Amino acid sequence: MKTLPCLLISLFQTVCLSAVSAEPANVAFAIGKQEFKPGDGIVIDQVRATSSTLKAGDKVTVRGHYLLASAPKASLGLFVTHRAPAGPDKTEKSQMTQVESAGGAFELSCEITYEGNIHVSFYSVSDGQAFGGVYFTVGSKNS
Repeated sequence: MKTLPCLLISLFQTVCLSAVSAEPANVAFAIGKQEFKPGDGIVIDQVRATSSTLKAGDKVTVRGHYLLASAPKASLGLFVTHRAPAGPDKTEKSQMTQVESAGGAFELSCEITYEGNIHVSFYSVSDGQAFGGVYFTVGSKNS
């Protein structure tokens, strides 16, 4: 009879700990390849995710700021580049924002649905083509 209450308490603790671990937390990150047109730039200030490994199934939020001089406006997006052939991606509203020339701050979020290279990039509003961006990965922060 005592085993049932003990099992229920154990199950409750497991559920509570799982819920706590799913909360986004700061992730140490390292800047990778970056390429921009003259006068443009993206700086990543903070990465938060539901795990420190940035793996498939994680929810990730990236905060930073940008400079845009090469176009009057652009889209700014958080995406994962495929490492292997795959079908079309589903884009969430929270992973793209419209930006104006000059500069400003941004916050973009998405769920990682497959393994790949994570980046924040500028996209042309006229044809959707990328024209600059920065990749990042798990690791010690580089500036």
